[in-house]
Amino acid sequence: MFLPPRDILPLLHCPLCDPSAVLVNPTTLHCGHTICTSHVRSQSCPIPTCSASRPGELTPNLPSSSRVAFFPALPAAPDDPSQALPSDAVTRADVIIAKILPLVQQAAAALDVPGVPFVDTFNDSGDDSDDDPPPSGAGGSTDQHRSDPPQSRHDPLTDFEKELTAELTCEICFMLLYQPVTTPCQHTFCSKCLQRSLDHSLLCPLCREELPGYAYFQDHPHNKVILSLLLKAYPETYAERGHAIEIEERDARLDTPIFVCQLSFPGLPTLLHFFEPRYRLMLRRCLESHSATFGMIMPPRAAPLAGIGVDAGCEFGTMLEIRSVQMLPDGRSMVETWGTHRFRLLERGTLDGYMIGRVERIDDDEDDLDEWAFQADEPSTVPLPPSPSTASLSSSNSSSSTSSSHSHPLLAHLTHTAPSTSPPPIPPPQSTAALISICGAFLDQLRAGTAPWVVQRLNHTYGPQPPATDPAAFSFWMALVLPIDEHEKAKLLPLKSARLRLQLIVHWIGQLNNNWWFSSGCVVI
Repeated sequence: MFLPPRDILPLLHCPLCDPSAVLVNPTTLHCGHTICTSHVRSQSCPIPTCSASRPGELTPNLPSSSRVAFFPALPAAPDDPSQALPSDAVTRADVIIAKILPLVQQAAAALDVPGVPFVDTFNDSGDDSDDDPPPSGAGGSTDQHRSDPPQSRHDPLTDFEKELTAELTCEICFMLLYQPVTTPCQHTFCSKCLQRSLDHSLLCPLCREELPGYAYFQDHPHNKVILSLLLKAYPETYAERGHAIEIEERDARLDTPIFVCQLSFPGLPTLLHFFEPRYRLMLRRCLESHSATFGMIMPPRAAPLAGIGVDAGCEFGTMLEIRSVQMLPDGRSMVETWGTHRFRLLERGTLDGYMIGRVERIDDDEDDLDEWAFQADEPSTVPLPPSPSTASLSSSNSSSSTSSSHSHPLLAHLTHTAPSTSPPPIPPPQSTAALISICGAFLDQLRAGTAPWVVQRLNHTYGPQPPATDPAAFSFWMALVLPIDEHEKAKLLPLKSARLRLQLIVHWIGQLNNNWWFSSGCVVI
């Protein structure tokens, strides 16, 4: 049964009035306490038991098993104009509580007087004609009105429940408030609804007044009076509301969230900047999941490829594990991630503006030793001449007809970049050690002919060079170092052989050494 109005009134008492009395012109402070405006002296809470240190309520609710290092936004400086509140912010009346107070008081008075219909007590038309005696005549006399059959009258408690529910409805989602948060303009919304609104605009969704920055709300507690009303008057409905939100967000994570941003590879760090509202929402949902991961693919090409279109290669990507999050005062965040594995995007859709998909994991297969057995006697090192005219890779063009017969057919397809009647020249297949040696010689050549700050940037951006004993990790690291088109590098994602990836990288190295702009020392990284 719904809570009677007389049991709700104690929840609306001011904690500072002595003796205890119902709130008069109530205002809700940043700490979540609601008091009479007459007790307000500053923006700080005058309640002695109010703790100055409060846990954040609008920060992501990280599971206990999460390994993400989350750093909230630093508090803004006191003189920051973006954090300034309106001069009358501490004297404004809480909109919802100011409406609920007379509603509860009148309902309690009506229910305490038998025979007084609750419907006559509430008249929000603004007309005070109810105070005048009703006109005489058929259907207009007070006696006839009171002699109506009981079943035609409104149930006072039912009417009160409808009115109270209407006041405790969020103006963004139009559902019962959940974890209510009150803004400085004294409007109250669900915490998650307000958070999503702040992703798009710092204006109040109702009055359009400019709100403080994101840092103001990241440690904003719930409105304690409204929350107590919800828990006392709607215990089952409130619990169902929270359960529905939990199921909705859990179902939203059944499909992998996809961040369309840039190229990344497994086993390497990637630093990302989240600023778009849709991806800020995606990040919060990922942080509240138990895996704290999302997929990342490259954006479509600027120009379509003949017969393939602009989405060529965009169906492959890398799953990223969130390692740390640094929130910024305006709601943006810097996110440090680590590539865990590759995937293929089988299906894609949209959820709240960002991409979701059904993915298939891609792992390396064991290299076929029989296929590469003839390479066992090759030297483990292959020198890389400094000039393209004497490069061993370019000299292999004369024997391309022979070498192509030994190369992998998939590699021949990936290195085919332009229409031609004959296959492009491909370097002869070599041992894994020989391929890694070619890459190492190219790195030495790059370090010798490049400014020191470029080499330092490579080490800090992509991490230290993986050892030669790990060709899978080395192939991805080496690809990131090469100054070639990102969509070209993305050809490595579907390859399930580290040897094939290294052979493709060596092919790119040969192309770089054959380009005049690279051989002359013009390298853009």
